[in-house]
Amino acid sequence: MTCDVGSAVQKDQKYDWFKTGAHVHDGKTYTIQSAETSHSGSYQCFSQHASDSHRLDVSNGWVLLQVPQQVYEGDKLTMRCHHYPGYPGGQTVFYKDNKVIQDWRYDEHFHITRVGLEMSGTYKCTKQVKHHLIYYNHGDEDSIFVRELFTTPTLKVTPNPVSKEDNMTLTCETRLPPARQNTQLRFAFYRGGQIFQDFSINDEICNVQLEHSGKYSCEVETTDGRVRKRSAERLLQREGLSKN
Repeated sequence: MTCDVGSAVQKDQKYDWFKTGAHVHDGKTYTIQSAETSHSGSYQCFSQHASDSHRLDVSNGWVLLQVPQQVYEGDKLTMRCHHYPGYPGGQTVFYKDNKVIQDWRYDEHFHITRVGLEMSGTYKCTKQVKHHLIYYNHGDEDSIFVRELFTTPTLKVTPNPVSKEDNMTLTCETRLPPARQNTQLRFAFYRGGQIFQDFSINDEICNVQLEHSGKYSCEVETTDGRVRKRSAERLLQREGLSKN
């Protein structure tokens, strides 16, 4: 486990690891050489600030479904149907909400190239594991909650209310979760459904005048285009600003 505190960190930075409130390690990385069920618990690292608490569960079952702890829309996701070391493994099948999503094959991994919010649910795998000279089916399941990468944007107009003589600034407002604050976003603005300002890193446009009447909206996307969301339209008119 690695304590990531960002790029602006000093060379002599101190790190402390705690398990369920008890100090267990000093250093940026905490490695458990041979996991035991006793290592299960909630882990947290402290540096300049406290990290989120993460739950580690160590299983002694025949099969363990391994999934990421935090999944956001747009992520690539790989889950693994891992079996007890030292025993031959056979074919694996994966389920979501009790429906087969990958039928029996000699592949203990299931890949999702781009995660959507609708992919939250209960996932399960069943795997053939050989013991006592026979292959037996063993399974495990876990839940995945897909988090929103950024909120649906809103188009903010300043000043508001506005008079005929004013120049206005349009701002495309959205929020990233603390764990993904480094995600790079691009912004575009539309008038009457047509591009008014193409995608760029600028989240606002200035000097919009009332003679530019019409329905305005904005759109936000990640720089790789994997997640994109558009705001509701707002109506700009000569006599002022109103909602549509």
